[in-house]
Amino acid sequence: MITPDILSKIAPSLKGERLVKYANGLDKICPQYGISTPDIMHEFLSNCLHESHEFTRLEEGLNYQSIALQKLFSRKRISMGDTINYGRTKTHKANPVEIANRIYGGEWGRINLGNIKPMDGWIFRGAGIIQMTGRANVTKFTNYYNNKTGNTYTTEQIADLLKTDIEVGIHSACWFFAIAKQLIDEAIDDKMNEVVKKINGGYIGMPDRLKYYELCKKYIV
Repeated sequence: MITPDILSKIAPSLKGERLVKYANGLDKICPQYGISTPDIMHEFLSNCLHESHEFTRLEEGLNYQSIALQKLFSRKRISMGDTINYGRTKTHKANPVEIANRIYGGEWGRINLGNIKPMDGWIFRGAGIIQMTGRANVTKFTNYYNNKTGNTYTTEQIADLLKTDIEVGIHSACWFFAIAKQLIDEAIDDKMNEVVKKINGGYIGMPDRLKYYELCKKYIV
């Protein structure tokens, strides 16, 4: 389904060897997870392209302004004082490590993401081409991937590989889409809104996702 020529039309910022590696990787790996028809690929690829900025960002950007932190996250996740201390302002840069440990840590992070250690918010921030987040998700994927490939990676090693390794990143996105979130049926039924909600938890970036969705439908047939 995916060739470098097709992918270049959907994601024009991808060039050269990186374009070829992603096209070949998607074409080889996606069918292993049941992402094996154009109809399913449309929802899968459009969301991956949005989350990763056309495969140019494999880890979550946390360069938040203080005011953005205040708007996006509840005070249960990050206090007003911490939004000022760690968010970007006119007088200081953002502190991504501290932001991650607060918005993905604490009781909220333990319940929703399985983050149980002090640095888990940072270590398990969004990563890979679908920006998978949290110790619990990465642990489940690590166990699956090790069983599938015969490797013996630790959860922390996979968290690092998600940010650097193209094939591991594609495997993780396929696993998250098809197995963890079980979105194959929704993709077949063209339920893009439901797919986005289960991936994102909301509808952040919907216009951008829909832009890629229309391109995928045009070129992946």
